[in-house]
Amino acid sequence: EHVDANAVQLMTTYLSTQALSPGNAVLDLCSSWTSHIDPTVAKTLSRVVGLGMNEQELQANPVLTEHVVQDLNVDPRLSSYCHQEFDVVLCQLSIDYLTKPLEVMREVSRVLKPGGKVHVLFSNRLFLSKAVGLWTGA
Repeated sequence: EHVDANAVQLMTTYLSTQALSPGNAVLDLCSSWTSHIDPTVAKTLSRVVGLGMNEQELQANPVLTEHVVQDLNVDPRLSSYCHQEFDVVLCQLSIDYLTKPLEVMREVSRVLKPGGKVHVLFSNRLFLSKAVGLWTGA
């Protein structure tokens, strides 16, 4: 886990009480085995789509209703999704690993519905061997 149990609880509480509303269609960028979405809240959402790099991790994520395997560092386009398809886009503990974050965020603006929200959560911890230079100072 990138962060400790307290940080996980804080992220879960934030997503459950501030970021997500019943009926939302959610895109979880850089998803894996967990989305930090409370399972009770997830049941109220219309869909939770995970986009990540590892098929097995995505399959193990209990809140995802669907998933796509894609490396955003190779292809930052969200071409699997239509214009204005999602109410909320999440990027949790991963923005520091994207080599083309501006291109990804341009695509996020395309797939967000009017009035949609983006929630980028990050911490003071990262994997130095994987994070891009902007975050490490390299």
